[in-house]
Amino acid sequence: MIQEFDLPARWRSFLEEYMSEEINALAMMWPKLRSLAVEYHQMETFDPKFAVDLLEAPAIHHDASETALRLLLQESGNDLPAFVRVSGLPSDHSLQIKELRADHIGKMVGLESIVTKISGVRPRIHEGVFRCAMCEGLIFIKQPNEQELIEPIECSRNYGGCGKNKKETRFHLVEKKSTMINSQFIEIQEPPEKLRGGAQPQRLLAIAEHDVAGVLNPGDRVTVNGELFVRSQRKAGRETPIFDIFLRVLSLERQNIPLEEVNIQPEDEETIIEISKRDDLYDLMKGSIAPSIFGFPRIKESLLLQLFGGVARKNSDGNRNRGDIHILLMGDPGVAKSQLLNYMSNLSPRGRFTSGMSASAAGLTAAAVQDASADGRWTLEAGVLALADQGLAAIDEFDKMSQNDRSSMHEAMEQQRISISKAGINATLSTRCAVLAAANPKAGRFDPVSEVPFTSQVNMSPPLLSRFDIIWLITDNPVEEADRRIASHIISNRLSGISEQRIEEGLDMDPSEGASIEGMSRSHDGSEVLGQDLFRKYVAYAKRNINPIIDEDARQLLTNYYVETRRLGGESRDSVSITARALEALVRLTEASARVRLSNKATTDDADRAIRITRTWRHGLMGENFDETTMQSGVKATKRNTSLELIRFIKDEYDRTKKPVLMKDILNFCEKTAIETGPVEEILEFHVKKGEIYLPQGYGTYAPME
Repeated sequence: MIQEFDLPARWRSFLEEYMSEEINALAMMWPKLRSLAVEYHQMETFDPKFAVDLLEAPAIHHDASETALRLLLQESGNDLPAFVRVSGLPSDHSLQIKELRADHIGKMVGLESIVTKISGVRPRIHEGVFRCAMCEGLIFIKQPNEQELIEPIECSRNYGGCGKNKKETRFHLVEKKSTMINSQFIEIQEPPEKLRGGAQPQRLLAIAEHDVAGVLNPGDRVTVNGELFVRSQRKAGRETPIFDIFLRVLSLERQNIPLEEVNIQPEDEETIIEISKRDDLYDLMKGSIAPSIFGFPRIKESLLLQLFGGVARKNSDGNRNRGDIHILLMGDPGVAKSQLLNYMSNLSPRGRFTSGMSASAAGLTAAAVQDASADGRWTLEAGVLALADQGLAAIDEFDKMSQNDRSSMHEAMEQQRISISKAGINATLSTRCAVLAAANPKAGRFDPVSEVPFTSQVNMSPPLLSRFDIIWLITDNPVEEADRRIASHIISNRLSGISEQRIEEGLDMDPSEGASIEGMSRSHDGSEVLGQDLFRKYVAYAKRNINPIIDEDARQLLTNYYVETRRLGGESRDSVSITARALEALVRLTEASARVRLSNKATTDDADRAIRITRTWRHGLMGENFDETTMQSGVKATKRNTSLELIRFIKDEYDRTKKPVLMKDILNFCEKTAIETGPVEEILEFHVKKGEIYLPQGYGTYAPME
C-alpha cells in the first residue's frame, strides 16, 4: 500500500502528465463543470499499483486527489473547490448489490443499478465550528458521520482554549463559520434483467455529496461508483453488533446508450446479422413470441413490431415525437391475454409486468413517501413506467384501475414523461416505454349484437383509448375445427413440459435454461424459434444501431391510405374514419418493420405491413365502417343518425305548431322514414338528460330547449 503522505504528490504527477488539458477546460467551464472525470484505465497506464491502491483505500485517495487538483488550479490562478471523479472500474470491482459482503467494506465498488428513490438535497456540516461558552474560543471538528453531529469533548489548551471539558462548559455550533456541503440520500436497486427466478431485487442506500447530489431522478439507470461503509443498527436506543451497509458516492456513470445492460459480444453480432438476412425472418420472429400460445398470428406480428418500436425524434421547436407503440388487448376471459403480457415483459429488455388490480397511480408513475433513513423527509419513489424507461410496461387488468389512477396514464403514454408535484417535490420523470395493456369487458363477455360499441363495453374512457396505436378485439367464439386445433396444441404443449417437482429435486434439467434460452431451438411442434436471450440481444442491437428513414414511395403509400380512408369515411357529417394520431401510428409501425430486418430504410413492404395490421385490427373492432366518433362518444353511427333525425323532427314540428310534440307523432314519423322504433324512448330519454329537449306536459310530450 502506498504511504498516505506520498499520495498528493503521486496524484499531482498523474494529473500533470495525463489531465492537463482537462484541468484547463474545467477552469474555463466552472461552475457548470465542478469535477474532473478520470478513467480508471488512465491510472493503470500511469502506475498499476497506484490504480489498485485506489480500489483498496478510496477515502484517502479521494482527499489526496482533491488536494492535488486544487493546488494545480491555484497555481494557474483559479482557486476552485473542484473534485476528481474516477469511473470505469475493472470488472472484478463491478458488482451486483446482492454480491456485497463484509470483504468489500471500505473498498471502492461500481454498482449497476436503477434509482428508485431520492430525497431532497440538504446542507450537511462537513467541518463544524464550535464556540466555547467560557472563553469564546473556536474549536474546529471534522464531521465524517452524516447521521450524527460530533461535538467537542474539551476546549483544548493546545489551540489556545481554556481547558474546560464538556461538563464544565457548553459548546455552541457556529453555523456561519462551519463548512456546509450539499448532501442527498439515494436508494438504488438491482436492474430487473439481472434477476433470475423471480427473486426480489436488493436495495442499497447511497449518499451523494457535493456536485453529485441533485443530478439523479427516480428511474434513472446509472452505474454508481463509491466507497462502502457501515453503520450499526440500533434497537431500543442501543447499538447492536449487526451493521447496515451504505455507499458513499464518488462518481456516477450515466447509461446513455439504449439498453446498454444487454451485453452483445462480437459472435452475437455475427449471429444477429446472419438471422436478419433470412427469407423467413418475420415468420421466425412471430413464432418466437410465446410459442406455447396457439394462434394469434396478426397479434403476435404487432407485438413483434412493438418490441422494436419506431424512432423517437425531436424537432427544432423542441417538440418530441414518440417512437414507442402502445397496444391494447380487449378480450373475453380465458383467451391467454395475461400469458401474452407476461411473456412480453420477460422477452423485452427492461420489461416490467404489473396488474391494474394492485397498481395505483403512484405505483405506476411515482410516489412521494416519508423515508425514515432521511429523517422523515419526503422522498420520491419511481413507479413501473419510470423503471421501464426505454423498455416495455405490461399492465394486466387495465380496466380494473380506478378512474383517478388511469388519468395519470395520459401524460405518461403520449408525452412519455410524468410531472410530479407532491409534498413539495417538483420533478419530471421519463417514461419512454411501450405500454402493452389487457382489459376485460364489463359484462364478462363481449356482446357483438349490442347497440353499445365494443370500446364502450370496456371500462375505459375514450381519451385513454385514443392513446393506443393498436386495439385488438379477442372474442372466444366456438368453432369446431379451430377448437380442435387449440385443444390439441394445449395438450401436446402441456405434456412436453417437465415436472416442476423433479426439477426442484434435481432429477431433471430445467427446460427454460440453457441452449433453448440462449440460441436457436425447436418448439414442441418442431418449428424453429429464437431463444429469449438471443431475441433480447437482437432487439437491443436493432434499437441501438438502426434508425430507419421512410423512403418516398412508402411515404406516398401511407399518405394515399390516410387520404382515401378519410374520403370514404366522410360521407356522414359527424363521422371521422381516421385521425392524424392514427397516421403517426402507421409511421411508427413502418419504422419498426424496417428495424426488424436491420434496415435503415423503410420501404413499401414495411408500409404495406403497417397498413395490413391497421386494417386488420380496425376491421375486427368495428367492421368495414370504422368510426372514430363511435369510439369517442360510445354511440354507434346508426344510433347517432337516429338521434339527429328525431331531434330535428321535434324542433321543426314545434316551430311549425308551437305546441309540444306528442309521442304518437314521433312514432308515425319513424314509420314513414323507416327508423326502428324500438330504441326511440331510450334515445329521447338520453336527450332529456342532456338538456336538449324537455317534457312540458309530462311523459309523452316533447319540446326543444329554447
